[in-house]
Amino acid sequence: MASVPLDNQSSDPPPEESNESISPPTHRSITIRNPPHTYLHLTLLSLLPPSYNSPTLDILTARKHLSSALSQFLGITGTAIPVDFLKIEKRDVWIRVPMEDGAAVVGALSQWVEKADGVSWRVKGKGEWLGAVAAGDGRHLFEP
Repeated sequence: MASVPLDNQSSDPPPEESNESISPPTHRSITIRNPPHTYLHLTLLSLLPPSYNSPTLDILTARKHLSSALSQFLGITGTAIPVDFLKIEKRDVWIRVPMEDGAAVVGALSQWVEKADGVSWRVKGKGEWLGAVAAGDGRHLFEP
């Protein structure tokens, strides 16, 4: 059975005092210069009259409309852009694409209109950090 030292008793010898000064803790900072992704907040707009009751958006419909916009604007190269769907809520979609493809995706979505379904995409937010895109610009915090 092992013995446990009491508070005032220690099995280790007391530390020796040294003449060397203790260096202060160093502060290190990291800067991420090239984030790997661009985050987009999109809204699917309906071009049909408000009386038309459109169903909520699901992942398959969002993927279909997004692929259609990318292929129409960029051809087969556009369909090869990897898109990660992060969240879908009613008509809003949050996606992640590689940073180098971000501008092309915004261009494709901004000009796309699906006349058969009567819908188009609106880019509500774009950024290199998800927190900034998901939370918005913060204006709502200061409105009465």
